[in-house]
Amino acid sequence: MTNNIKIFGTLIAVAFILIIGIVLRYTTAADVTATAEITNAAPVVDTIRVATTAYSTDNLTTGGILPNIGNDRTIHVNGQITDLNGESDIASSTISLVFHKTTSGNTCTADKNDCYIITTCDTNYTDGDDTQISYNCEVPLAYWTDATDTSSDYASDTWTSYVVASDLAAAQGTLSATIEINSLLALNLPDTIDYGTRSLGEISSSTTNVLTTITQRGNIKADVELSGTAMTCTGLGAIPATAQTWALTDIGHAGGTALSTTAASAARNIDLRTSESSELSANLYWNIAIPATGVKGTCTGSNTIAVIAQTTAAWQPSDDALLAARIGMHFRSDELTTAGSLSQWNDASGNSRNLASAGGSMPTVIASDINGRSALSFNGTNNYLTSSLPSATYGGNLSKTVYMVSWVDSSIGDNAMVFHYGRRATSQAFGIHVKTTGAQMRIYQWSNDGDFTTSSNVKGRWILHAAKKTDGNFAYYENGTSLGNVNLAPANVDLNTFEFGWRTDNGHPYFKGKVAEFVFVKDASSDTERQKIEGYLAHKYGIQSQLPSGHPYKTSAPTN
Repeated sequence: MTNNIKIFGTLIAVAFILIIGIVLRYTTAADVTATAEITNAAPVVDTIRVATTAYSTDNLTTGGILPNIGNDRTIHVNGQITDLNGESDIASSTISLVFHKTTSGNTCTADKNDCYIITTCDTNYTDGDDTQISYNCEVPLAYWTDATDTSSDYASDTWTSYVVASDLAAAQGTLSATIEINSLLALNLPDTIDYGTRSLGEISSSTTNVLTTITQRGNIKADVELSGTAMTCTGLGAIPATAQTWALTDIGHAGGTALSTTAASAARNIDLRTSESSELSANLYWNIAIPATGVKGTCTGSNTIAVIAQTTAAWQPSDDALLAARIGMHFRSDELTTAGSLSQWNDASGNSRNLASAGGSMPTVIASDINGRSALSFNGTNNYLTSSLPSATYGGNLSKTVYMVSWVDSSIGDNAMVFHYGRRATSQAFGIHVKTTGAQMRIYQWSNDGDFTTSSNVKGRWILHAAKKTDGNFAYYENGTSLGNVNLAPANVDLNTFEFGWRTDNGHPYFKGKVAEFVFVKDASSDTERQKIEGYLAHKYGIQSQLPSGHPYKTSAPTN
Protein backbone atom coordinates (compact mmCIF):
# COMPACT_ATOMS: atom_id res chain seq x y z
CA MET A 1 0.00 0.00 0.00
CA THR A 2 2.80 2.35 0.87
CA ASN A 3 4.58 1.50 -2.35
CA ASN A 4 1.46 2.20 -4.38
CA ILE A 5 1.14 5.60 -2.75
CA LYS A 6 4.72 6.39 -3.60
CA ILE A 7 4.29 5.30 -7.21
CA PHE A 8 1.09 7.33 -7.56
CA GLY A 9 2.81 10.39 -6.09
CA THR A 10 5.71 9.96 -8.42
CA LEU A 11 3.34 9.84 -11.42
CA ILE A 12 1.62 12.98 -10.25
CA ALA A 13 4.96 14.72 -9.98
CA VAL A 14 6.01 13.65 -13.51
CA ALA A 15 2.70 14.77 -14.95
CA PHE A 16 3.10 18.14 -13.29
CA ILE A 17 6.57 18.52 -14.70
CA LEU A 18 5.27 17.67 -18.21
CA ILE A 19 2.48 20.23 -17.88
CA ILE A 20 4.93 22.86 -16.79
CA GLY A 21 7.15 21.96 -19.77
CA ILE A 22 4.30 22.31 -22.23
CA VAL A 23 3.31 25.68 -20.77
CA LEU A 24 6.85 26.87 -20.94
CA ARG A 25 7.12 25.72 -24.59
CA TYR A 26 4.03 27.62 -25.69
CA THR A 27 4.91 30.85 -23.89
CA THR A 28 8.47 31.23 -25.20
CA ALA A 29 8.88 34.30 -27.74
CA ALA A 30 9.02 33.41 -31.56
CA ASP A 31 10.13 35.33 -34.75
CA VAL A 32 7.11 35.73 -37.08
CA THR A 33 7.42 37.14 -40.67
CA ALA A 34 4.88 39.85 -41.51
CA THR A 35 4.26 40.79 -45.23
CA ALA A 36 2.20 43.33 -47.16
CA GLU A 37 2.30 44.29 -50.85
CA ILE A 38 2.01 48.01 -51.71
CA THR A 39 0.40 48.74 -55.06
CA ASN A 40 2.16 51.14 -57.45
CA ALA A 41 0.85 54.68 -57.65
CA ALA A 42 1.38 56.58 -60.91
CA PRO A 43 3.30 59.85 -60.67
CA VAL A 44 1.33 63.08 -60.77
CA VAL A 45 2.54 66.22 -62.54
CA ASP A 46 1.34 68.79 -60.04
CA THR A 47 2.30 72.07 -61.67
CA ILE A 48 3.54 73.67 -64.88
CA ARG A 49 5.28 77.04 -64.83
CA VAL A 50 6.75 78.92 -67.78
CA ALA A 51 9.65 81.10 -66.76
CA THR A 52 12.67 83.02 -68.01
CA THR A 53 15.10 81.06 -65.82
CA ALA A 54 15.40 77.49 -64.53
CA TYR A 55 13.05 76.37 -61.73
CA SER A 56 11.63 79.91 -61.46
CA THR A 57 8.11 80.97 -60.71
CA ASP A 58 5.78 81.53 -63.63
CA ASN A 59 6.49 84.96 -65.09
CA LEU A 60 5.54 84.52 -68.76
CA THR A 61 2.01 83.13 -68.91
CA THR A 62 0.23 86.41 -68.20
CA GLY A 63 2.03 88.48 -70.81
CA GLY A 64 2.98 85.71 -73.27
CA ILE A 65 6.36 84.84 -74.76
CA LEU A 66 8.12 87.31 -77.04
CA PRO A 67 10.85 85.67 -79.16
CA ASN A 68 14.29 87.23 -79.50
CA ILE A 69 15.05 89.20 -82.65
CA GLY A 70 16.93 86.96 -85.04
CA ASN A 71 18.02 84.42 -82.38
CA ASP A 72 16.69 81.61 -80.23
CA ARG A 73 15.13 82.43 -76.89
CA THR A 74 15.33 79.75 -74.22
CA ILE A 75 12.29 79.46 -71.98
CA HIS A 76 11.97 77.13 -68.99
CA VAL A 77 8.93 74.93 -68.51
CA ASN A 78 9.18 73.70 -64.92
CA GLY A 79 7.16 72.56 -61.94
CA GLN A 80 6.66 69.77 -59.41
CA ILE A 81 6.00 66.03 -59.74
CA THR A 82 4.69 63.82 -56.94
CA ASP A 83 4.94 60.04 -56.59
CA LEU A 84 3.34 58.63 -53.43
CA ASN A 85 5.66 55.62 -53.68
CA GLY A 86 8.57 57.97 -53.07
CA GLU A 87 10.65 60.34 -55.16
CA SER A 88 13.13 57.59 -56.08
CA ASP A 89 10.34 55.90 -58.03
CA ILE A 90 10.36 58.76 -60.55
CA ALA A 91 12.76 58.06 -63.39
CA SER A 92 14.28 61.43 -64.35
CA SER A 93 15.12 60.10 -67.80
CA THR A 94 11.43 59.61 -68.57
CA ILE A 95 10.34 63.20 -67.95
CA SER A 96 9.60 64.85 -71.29
CA LEU A 97 7.86 67.87 -72.75
CA VAL A 98 6.08 68.57 -76.00
CA PHE A 99 5.69 72.33 -76.45
CA HIS A 100 3.37 72.70 -79.40
CA LYS A 101 0.92 74.96 -81.13
CA THR A 102 -2.30 73.68 -79.67
CA THR A 103 -3.95 72.66 -82.95
CA SER A 104 -0.83 70.71 -83.96
CA GLY A 105 -1.44 68.23 -81.13
CA ASN A 106 1.00 66.61 -78.71
CA THR A 107 1.91 63.90 -81.24
CA CYS A 108 3.27 66.47 -83.68
CA THR A 109 6.51 66.15 -85.62
CA ALA A 110 9.32 68.40 -84.40
CA ASP A 111 9.25 71.69 -86.29
CA LYS A 112 10.45 75.09 -85.08
CA ASN A 113 7.31 76.75 -86.36
CA ASP A 114 4.85 74.76 -84.27
CA CYS A 115 6.34 71.78 -82.38
CA TYR A 116 9.25 71.41 -79.93
CA ILE A 117 9.95 67.96 -78.50
CA ILE A 118 12.15 67.99 -75.38
CA THR A 119 13.25 64.54 -74.22
CA THR A 120 15.88 65.58 -71.65
CA CYS A 121 14.77 67.63 -68.66
CA ASP A 122 16.72 68.57 -65.52
CA THR A 123 15.50 67.34 -62.09
CA ASN A 124 15.99 68.33 -58.47
CA TYR A 125 15.32 65.59 -55.89
CA THR A 126 16.01 67.81 -52.87
CA ASP A 127 12.94 70.01 -53.35
CA GLY A 128 9.76 69.12 -51.48
CA ASP A 129 9.34 66.06 -49.27
CA ASP A 130 10.36 62.46 -49.93
CA THR A 131 7.58 62.02 -52.49
CA GLN A 132 8.28 65.13 -54.58
CA ILE A 133 10.81 66.36 -57.13
CA SER A 134 11.16 69.49 -59.22
CA TYR A 135 11.72 69.39 -62.99
CA ASN A 136 12.95 71.94 -65.53
CA CYS A 137 12.72 71.56 -69.32
CA GLU A 138 14.53 74.08 -71.55
CA VAL A 139 12.89 75.04 -74.84
CA PRO A 140 15.03 76.91 -77.42
CA LEU A 141 12.37 78.89 -79.28
CA ALA A 142 13.37 80.08 -82.76
CA TYR A 143 12.60 83.68 -83.59
CA TRP A 144 10.22 82.53 -86.35
CA THR A 145 8.10 80.35 -84.03
CA ASP A 146 4.44 80.89 -84.95
CA ALA A 147 2.80 83.70 -83.02
CA THR A 148 -0.70 83.19 -81.64
CA ASP A 149 -1.58 86.60 -80.16
CA THR A 150 -4.40 88.74 -81.51
CA SER A 151 -2.30 90.41 -84.23
CA SER A 152 -0.94 87.14 -85.64
CA ASP A 153 -2.08 84.84 -88.45
CA TYR A 154 -2.96 82.22 -85.80
CA ALA A 155 -4.96 84.36 -83.41
CA SER A 156 -7.49 81.58 -82.81
CA ASP A 157 -4.73 79.21 -81.66
CA THR A 158 -2.54 78.96 -78.54
CA TRP A 159 0.57 77.07 -77.42
CA THR A 160 0.46 74.08 -75.06
CA SER A 161 3.04 72.67 -72.66
CA TYR A 162 2.41 68.92 -72.42
CA VAL A 163 4.51 67.32 -69.65
CA VAL A 164 4.83 63.54 -69.24
CA ALA A 165 6.45 61.79 -66.24
CA SER A 166 6.91 58.03 -65.83
CA ASP A 167 7.85 55.93 -62.80
CA LEU A 168 10.01 52.80 -62.72
CA ALA A 169 6.94 50.67 -63.42
CA ALA A 170 6.24 52.74 -66.57
CA ALA A 171 3.08 54.28 -65.10
CA GLN A 172 2.60 57.81 -66.42
CA GLY A 173 1.27 61.12 -65.25
CA THR A 174 0.59 64.06 -67.58
CA LEU A 175 -0.40 67.70 -67.33
CA SER A 176 -1.01 70.47 -69.89
CA ALA A 177 -1.03 74.25 -69.71
CA THR A 178 -1.50 76.89 -72.42
CA ILE A 179 0.28 80.14 -73.19
CA GLU A 180 0.52 82.64 -76.06
CA ILE A 181 3.55 83.40 -78.20
CA ASN A 182 3.56 87.07 -79.12
CA SER A 183 4.14 88.65 -82.51
CA LEU A 184 7.65 89.91 -83.22
CA LEU A 185 7.92 92.47 -86.00
CA ALA A 186 11.57 92.55 -87.04
CA LEU A 187 13.62 92.71 -90.24
CA ASN A 188 17.36 92.91 -90.78
CA LEU A 189 17.92 96.04 -92.87
CA PRO A 190 20.94 97.29 -94.83
CA ASP A 191 23.30 99.71 -93.12
CA THR A 192 24.10 101.74 -96.23
CA ILE A 193 23.16 102.16 -99.87
CA ASP A 194 26.48 102.82 -101.54
CA TYR A 195 26.26 103.88 -105.17
CA GLY A 196 30.03 104.11 -105.39
CA THR A 197 31.75 106.37 -107.91
CA ARG A 198 29.49 107.73 -110.65
CA SER A 199 29.94 110.07 -113.60
CA LEU A 200 28.04 113.27 -114.32
CA GLY A 201 24.87 112.43 -116.19
CA GLU A 202 25.15 108.70 -115.43
CA ILE A 203 21.89 106.78 -115.10
CA SER A 204 22.20 103.36 -113.49
CA SER A 205 20.89 100.21 -115.16
CA SER A 206 20.12 96.62 -114.17
CA THR A 207 23.86 95.88 -114.33
CA THR A 208 24.96 98.90 -112.27
CA ASN A 209 22.19 99.22 -109.68
CA VAL A 210 22.67 98.47 -105.97
CA LEU A 211 21.15 95.40 -104.38
CA THR A 212 20.10 95.50 -100.73
CA THR A 213 18.74 92.45 -98.93
CA ILE A 214 16.08 92.51 -96.23
CA THR A 215 15.92 89.42 -94.01
CA GLN A 216 13.07 88.20 -91.83
CA ARG A 217 14.02 88.32 -88.14
CA GLY A 218 10.58 88.06 -86.58
CA ASN A 219 7.51 85.84 -86.72
CA ILE A 220 4.88 87.95 -88.51
CA LYS A 221 4.55 89.14 -92.07
CA ALA A 222 6.37 92.40 -92.58
CA ASP A 223 6.72 95.18 -95.10
CA VAL A 224 8.89 98.28 -95.34
CA GLU A 225 8.12 101.94 -96.01
CA LEU A 226 10.68 103.95 -97.95
CA SER A 227 11.49 107.65 -97.87
CA GLY A 228 14.58 109.80 -98.23
CA THR A 229 16.20 113.20 -98.35
CA ALA A 230 18.35 114.99 -100.88
CA MET A 231 22.01 113.94 -101.00
CA THR A 232 24.17 116.97 -100.21
CA CYS A 233 27.54 116.99 -101.96
CA THR A 234 30.80 118.16 -100.31
CA GLY A 235 32.08 120.05 -103.36
CA LEU A 236 28.99 121.44 -105.01
CA GLY A 237 25.24 121.03 -105.16
CA ALA A 238 22.91 118.19 -104.17
CA ILE A 239 21.13 115.24 -105.71
CA PRO A 240 17.37 115.34 -105.09
CA ALA A 241 15.71 112.41 -103.36
CA THR A 242 13.63 111.70 -106.46
CA ALA A 243 16.82 110.99 -108.45
CA GLN A 244 16.87 107.63 -106.64
CA THR A 245 14.42 104.88 -107.62
CA TRP A 246 13.72 101.53 -106.03
CA ALA A 247 12.28 98.30 -107.40
CA LEU A 248 11.46 94.76 -106.31
CA THR A 249 13.18 93.21 -109.32
CA ASP A 250 16.53 93.67 -111.00
CA ILE A 251 15.73 96.53 -113.38
CA GLY A 252 17.18 99.90 -114.31
CA HIS A 253 16.41 103.43 -113.16
CA ALA A 254 13.51 104.09 -115.54
CA GLY A 255 11.53 101.06 -114.38
CA GLY A 256 11.73 101.86 -110.66
CA THR A 257 9.65 103.97 -108.29
CA ALA A 258 11.04 107.39 -107.45
CA LEU A 259 12.08 107.83 -103.83
CA SER A 260 9.93 110.38 -102.04
CA THR A 261 10.40 112.48 -98.93
CA THR A 262 7.07 110.99 -97.80
CA ALA A 263 7.08 107.37 -96.64
CA ALA A 264 5.57 104.93 -99.11
CA SER A 265 5.03 101.18 -98.77
CA ALA A 266 7.34 99.08 -100.89
CA ALA A 267 4.82 96.21 -100.93
CA ARG A 268 7.78 93.95 -100.33
CA ASN A 269 5.52 91.81 -98.11
CA ILE A 270 8.01 89.43 -96.52
CA ASP A 271 6.23 86.28 -95.41
CA LEU A 272 6.64 84.05 -92.36
CA ARG A 273 9.74 81.89 -92.30
CA THR A 274 8.95 78.17 -92.49
CA SER A 275 12.31 76.59 -93.36
CA GLU A 276 14.67 75.50 -90.60
CA SER A 277 17.65 75.56 -92.96
CA SER A 278 17.06 78.67 -95.07
CA GLU A 279 16.46 82.23 -93.99
CA LEU A 280 13.64 84.16 -95.62
CA SER A 281 14.74 87.36 -97.34
CA ALA A 282 13.67 89.80 -100.03
CA ASN A 283 15.57 92.18 -102.27
CA LEU A 284 15.30 95.87 -103.03
CA TYR A 285 17.13 97.23 -106.07
CA TRP A 286 18.28 100.86 -105.98
CA ASN A 287 19.06 103.04 -108.98
CA ILE A 288 20.27 106.62 -109.27
CA ALA A 289 20.38 109.33 -111.94
CA ILE A 290 23.32 111.69 -111.47
CA PRO A 291 22.67 115.27 -112.67
CA ALA A 292 24.64 116.25 -115.77
CA THR A 293 25.90 119.43 -114.08
CA GLY A 294 26.03 121.19 -110.73
CA VAL A 295 27.27 118.43 -108.40
CA LYS A 296 30.73 117.52 -107.15
CA GLY A 297 32.40 115.59 -104.37
CA THR A 298 30.92 113.01 -102.00
CA CYS A 299 27.13 113.22 -101.86
CA THR A 300 25.39 111.99 -98.72
CA GLY A 301 21.75 111.78 -97.77
CA SER A 302 19.49 109.79 -95.50
CA ASN A 303 17.20 107.07 -96.79
CA THR A 304 14.73 105.68 -94.27
CA ILE A 305 13.63 102.06 -94.43
CA ALA A 306 10.92 101.65 -91.80
CA VAL A 307 9.66 98.22 -90.79
CA ILE A 308 5.87 97.94 -90.73
CA ALA A 309 3.43 95.06 -90.39
CA GLN A 310 2.16 93.80 -93.71
CA THR A 311 -1.10 95.56 -94.39
CA THR A 312 -1.91 94.49 -97.94
CA ALA A 313 -4.27 91.56 -98.31
CA ALA A 314 -2.91 88.34 -99.78
CA TRP A 315 -4.12 87.73 -103.33
CA GLN A 316 -6.19 84.72 -104.26
CA PRO A 317 -7.56 83.62 -107.65
CA SER A 318 -11.09 84.88 -106.96
CA ASP A 319 -9.69 88.43 -106.64
CA ASP A 320 -8.95 88.48 -110.38
CA ALA A 321 -12.27 88.74 -112.19
CA LEU A 322 -10.86 87.63 -115.56
CA LEU A 323 -9.17 84.59 -114.02
CA ALA A 324 -12.17 83.73 -111.83
CA ALA A 325 -14.40 83.62 -114.92
CA ARG A 326 -12.10 81.01 -116.49
CA ILE A 327 -11.92 78.68 -113.48
CA GLY A 328 -14.13 75.65 -113.98
CA MET A 329 -13.67 74.17 -110.51
CA HIS A 330 -11.65 75.05 -107.43
CA PHE A 331 -11.30 72.80 -104.38
CA ARG A 332 -9.34 74.13 -101.42
CA SER A 333 -8.57 73.36 -97.79
CA ASP A 334 -10.65 76.33 -96.61
CA GLU A 335 -13.76 74.25 -97.37
CA LEU A 336 -12.54 71.29 -95.28
CA THR A 337 -13.81 72.60 -91.97
CA THR A 338 -14.53 69.37 -90.07
CA ALA A 339 -12.11 66.50 -89.51
CA GLY A 340 -13.28 63.00 -90.40
CA SER A 341 -15.06 61.40 -93.34
CA LEU A 342 -16.03 63.72 -96.19
CA SER A 343 -19.08 63.12 -98.37
CA GLN A 344 -18.71 66.27 -100.46
CA TRP A 345 -15.94 68.77 -101.20
CA ASN A 346 -17.59 72.06 -102.12
CA ASP A 347 -16.47 73.91 -105.24
CA ALA A 348 -15.05 77.34 -104.33
CA SER A 349 -15.26 78.62 -107.93
CA GLY A 350 -18.93 79.54 -107.60
CA ASN A 351 -19.91 77.00 -110.27
CA SER A 352 -21.27 74.47 -107.74
CA ARG A 353 -19.39 71.58 -109.32
CA ASN A 354 -19.00 69.93 -105.95
CA LEU A 355 -16.99 66.71 -105.70
CA ALA A 356 -19.09 63.95 -104.16
CA SER A 357 -17.84 60.74 -102.56
CA ALA A 358 -18.40 57.78 -104.90
CA GLY A 359 -16.22 54.93 -103.65
CA GLY A 360 -16.72 52.19 -101.10
CA SER A 361 -15.78 54.60 -98.31
CA MET A 362 -15.32 58.33 -97.97
CA PRO A 363 -11.94 60.11 -98.01
CA THR A 364 -10.86 61.63 -94.71
CA VAL A 365 -10.27 65.25 -93.74
CA ILE A 366 -7.08 65.64 -91.69
CA ALA A 367 -7.03 68.86 -89.67
CA SER A 368 -3.90 71.06 -89.50
CA ASP A 369 -2.00 68.77 -91.82
CA ILE A 370 -0.03 71.32 -93.87
CA ASN A 371 0.90 74.79 -92.61
CA GLY A 372 -1.98 74.71 -90.13
CA ARG A 373 -4.48 73.87 -92.87
CA SER A 374 -6.53 70.76 -93.54
CA ALA A 375 -5.95 68.22 -96.29
CA LEU A 376 -8.09 65.48 -97.79
CA SER A 377 -6.66 61.95 -97.48
CA PHE A 378 -7.42 59.14 -99.98
CA ASN A 379 -6.87 55.54 -98.85
CA GLY A 380 -5.74 54.10 -102.19
CA THR A 381 -8.27 51.29 -101.89
CA ASN A 382 -11.86 52.29 -102.46
CA ASN A 383 -12.54 55.99 -102.11
CA TYR A 384 -12.66 58.68 -104.76
CA LEU A 385 -14.70 61.75 -105.67
CA THR A 386 -16.71 62.61 -108.76
CA SER A 387 -18.28 65.67 -110.36
CA SER A 388 -19.41 67.00 -113.72
CA LEU A 389 -17.36 69.44 -115.80
CA PRO A 390 -19.06 70.40 -119.09
CA SER A 391 -16.91 69.19 -121.98
CA ALA A 392 -18.36 71.80 -124.31
CA THR A 393 -16.65 74.51 -122.27
CA TYR A 394 -13.71 72.77 -120.62
CA GLY A 395 -13.22 69.60 -122.69
CA GLY A 396 -12.82 69.03 -126.39
CA ASN A 397 -9.35 69.97 -127.58
CA LEU A 398 -9.47 73.20 -125.60
CA SER A 399 -6.31 74.36 -123.85
CA LYS A 400 -6.42 74.02 -120.08
CA THR A 401 -4.27 74.37 -116.96
CA VAL A 402 -4.51 72.53 -113.65
CA TYR A 403 -2.84 73.39 -110.35
CA MET A 404 -2.58 71.08 -107.37
CA VAL A 405 -0.91 70.85 -103.95
CA SER A 406 -0.60 67.16 -103.10
CA TRP A 407 1.30 64.54 -101.11
CA VAL A 408 1.71 61.05 -102.56
CA ASP A 409 1.92 58.10 -100.16
CA SER A 410 5.07 55.97 -100.45
CA SER A 411 3.00 52.79 -100.90
CA ILE A 412 0.86 54.09 -103.77
CA GLY A 413 0.17 51.62 -106.58
CA ASP A 414 1.83 51.84 -109.99
CA ASN A 415 0.27 54.39 -112.36
CA ALA A 416 -2.19 55.47 -109.67
CA MET A 417 -4.79 57.92 -110.86
CA VAL A 418 -4.83 61.52 -109.61
CA PHE A 419 -7.73 62.75 -111.73
CA HIS A 420 -9.51 61.71 -114.92
CA TYR A 421 -11.72 63.82 -117.19
CA GLY A 422 -13.67 62.31 -120.09
CA ARG A 423 -14.12 58.77 -121.38
CA ARG A 424 -11.77 55.80 -121.80
CA ALA A 425 -11.17 56.08 -125.50
CA THR A 426 -8.32 57.24 -127.71
CA SER A 427 -7.85 61.00 -127.41
CA GLN A 428 -11.12 61.39 -125.52
CA ALA A 429 -9.79 61.96 -122.01
CA PHE A 430 -7.45 64.18 -120.07
CA GLY A 431 -5.84 63.51 -116.72
CA ILE A 432 -2.78 63.01 -114.55
CA HIS A 433 -1.40 59.98 -112.76
CA VAL A 434 1.72 58.96 -110.86
CA LYS A 435 4.09 56.79 -112.88
CA THR A 436 5.40 53.41 -111.72
CA THR A 437 8.59 54.52 -109.98
CA GLY A 438 7.17 57.63 -108.41
CA ALA A 439 9.90 59.63 -110.17
CA GLN A 440 7.57 60.82 -112.93
CA MET A 441 4.20 62.46 -113.37
CA ARG A 442 2.19 61.68 -116.48
CA ILE A 443 -0.22 63.90 -118.37
CA TYR A 444 -2.28 61.59 -120.50
CA GLN A 445 -4.90 61.61 -123.19
CA TRP A 446 -4.91 57.85 -123.59
CA SER A 447 -2.83 56.78 -126.55
CA ASN A 448 -0.81 60.00 -126.22
CA ASP A 449 1.04 60.31 -122.92
CA GLY A 450 3.53 62.87 -121.70
CA ASP A 451 5.93 61.75 -118.97
CA PHE A 452 7.81 64.31 -116.89
CA THR A 453 10.69 63.42 -114.58
CA THR A 454 10.53 65.19 -111.22
CA SER A 455 13.48 66.53 -109.22
CA SER A 456 13.21 63.52 -106.92
CA ASN A 457 10.67 60.83 -106.11
CA VAL A 458 7.26 62.42 -105.80
CA LYS A 459 6.30 60.14 -102.93
CA GLY A 460 6.35 61.26 -99.32
CA ARG A 461 6.55 65.03 -99.84
CA TRP A 462 4.24 67.96 -100.49
CA ILE A 463 4.51 69.24 -104.05
CA LEU A 464 2.97 72.12 -105.96
CA HIS A 465 2.09 70.93 -109.48
CA ALA A 466 1.11 72.97 -112.53
CA ALA A 467 0.21 71.16 -115.76
CA LYS A 468 -0.58 73.19 -118.87
CA LYS A 469 -2.04 72.06 -122.20
CA THR A 470 -1.77 74.48 -125.13
CA ASP A 471 -3.42 72.74 -128.08
CA GLY A 472 -1.22 69.66 -128.49
CA ASN A 473 1.69 70.90 -126.36
CA PHE A 474 1.91 69.87 -122.73
CA ALA A 475 4.13 71.56 -120.12
CA TYR A 476 4.66 70.48 -116.53
CA TYR A 477 5.98 72.47 -113.54
CA GLU A 478 7.06 71.14 -110.17
CA ASN A 479 7.20 73.76 -107.39
CA GLY A 480 7.50 76.49 -110.01
CA THR A 481 10.32 74.79 -111.95
CA SER A 482 9.70 73.63 -115.51
CA LEU A 483 10.05 69.88 -116.11
CA GLY A 484 9.88 70.43 -119.88
CA ASN A 485 7.15 70.03 -122.47
CA VAL A 486 6.03 67.50 -125.07
CA ASN A 487 3.87 67.61 -128.19
CA LEU A 488 0.98 65.16 -128.26
CA ALA A 489 -1.82 64.51 -130.70
CA PRO A 490 -4.88 66.65 -129.97
CA ALA A 491 -7.38 65.30 -127.46
CA ASN A 492 -11.13 65.53 -127.77
CA VAL A 493 -12.71 65.23 -124.33
CA ASP A 494 -16.38 64.58 -125.06
CA LEU A 495 -17.79 63.38 -121.73
CA ASN A 496 -18.63 65.58 -118.73
CA THR A 497 -17.54 63.05 -116.07
CA PHE A 498 -14.74 64.25 -113.81
CA GLU A 499 -13.25 61.83 -111.26
CA PHE A 500 -10.68 62.60 -108.59
CA GLY A 501 -8.69 59.71 -107.17
CA TRP A 502 -9.70 56.99 -109.64
CA ARG A 503 -11.60 56.28 -112.85
CA THR A 504 -14.44 53.82 -112.98
CA ASP A 505 -13.72 52.21 -116.34
CA ASN A 506 -10.13 50.99 -116.02
CA GLY A 507 -7.96 48.92 -113.73
CA HIS A 508 -5.44 51.59 -112.71
CA PRO A 509 -4.99 51.88 -108.91
CA TYR A 510 -6.79 54.38 -106.76
CA PHE A 511 -4.88 57.45 -105.68
CA LYS A 512 -3.27 57.12 -102.25
CA GLY A 513 -2.18 60.35 -100.66
CA LYS A 514 -3.44 63.78 -99.71
CA VAL A 515 -4.63 66.88 -101.55
CA ALA A 516 -4.85 70.38 -100.10
CA GLU A 517 -5.97 72.38 -103.15
CA PHE A 518 -6.90 71.84 -106.80
CA VAL A 519 -7.67 74.47 -109.49
CA PHE A 520 -8.90 73.78 -113.03
CA VAL A 521 -8.57 76.67 -115.51
CA LYS A 522 -10.29 76.29 -118.88
CA ASP A 523 -7.40 77.64 -120.98
CA ALA A 524 -3.60 77.89 -120.92
CA SER A 525 -2.34 80.24 -118.22
CA SER A 526 0.30 82.78 -119.20
CA ASP A 527 3.62 82.45 -117.39
CA THR A 528 2.76 85.56 -115.37
CA GLU A 529 -0.58 84.08 -114.29
CA ARG A 530 0.95 80.67 -113.61
CA GLN A 531 3.63 82.16 -111.38
CA LYS A 532 1.05 84.22 -109.50
CA ILE A 533 -1.09 81.15 -108.78
CA GLU A 534 2.06 79.22 -107.80
CA GLY A 535 2.97 82.03 -105.39
CA TYR A 536 -0.53 82.00 -103.90
CA LEU A 537 -0.43 78.24 -103.33
CA ALA A 538 3.19 78.04 -102.15
CA HIS A 539 2.80 80.70 -99.46
CA LYS A 540 -0.63 79.50 -98.40
CA TYR A 541 0.72 76.02 -97.69
CA GLY A 542 4.17 77.03 -96.43
CA ILE A 543 6.19 75.47 -99.27
CA GLN A 544 7.52 78.70 -100.78
CA SER A 545 11.08 77.65 -99.96
CA GLN A 546 10.74 75.07 -102.76
CA LEU A 547 10.15 77.75 -105.39
CA PRO A 548 13.24 78.34 -107.53
CA SER A 549 15.54 81.33 -107.17
CA GLY A 550 14.28 84.09 -109.41
CA HIS A 551 10.62 83.13 -109.02
CA PRO A 552 8.78 86.47 -108.54
CA TYR A 553 7.00 85.11 -105.45
CA LYS A 554 9.88 83.25 -103.87
CA THR A 555 9.98 85.47 -100.78
CA SER A 556 6.58 87.11 -100.70
CA ALA A 557 3.07 86.10 -101.62
CA PRO A 558 1.18 87.96 -104.36
CA THR A 559 -0.98 90.74 -102.99
CA ASN A 560 -3.89 92.82 -104.20
